[in-house]
Amino acid sequence: MLLPVEKQKEINYCTQQDGINLCAILHEKLEPLGYFPALTGGLLYKDGNRKDIDILIYRHRQKIAEFEIIDITKAMSEAGVKVTGYHGFVTKAEWRGFIVDIFNPETNDTENELIYNN
Repeated sequence: MLLPVEKQKEINYCTQQDGINLCAILHEKLEPLGYFPALTGGLLYKDGNRKDIDILIYRHRQKIAEFEIIDITKAMSEAGVKVTGYHGFVTKAEWRGFIVDIFNPETNDTENELIYNN
């Protein structure tokens, strides 16, 4: 008996410029709220295109005491970023066909894994 094979999603490789473009768009939406994106990961320190864009979100420490990525999901959605899941300090997302990993190293939600459907 043959079992159906799940088709793997094709990876859309990204460039460093794609990461920079996403950070610029996120900055426009997040800065007024007191948050800032920072490009990190392989796009910065490895040659060639990468399978994902890694972005760290940090806060204006004098204005924001603490935050979770879910607090800024609406603003990220306005930037075209679709959150697909929360996994502790890593939030999985998609933007223009690219895989995006969003990091909040200050998260207090390290136990829960949530799937977000927006």
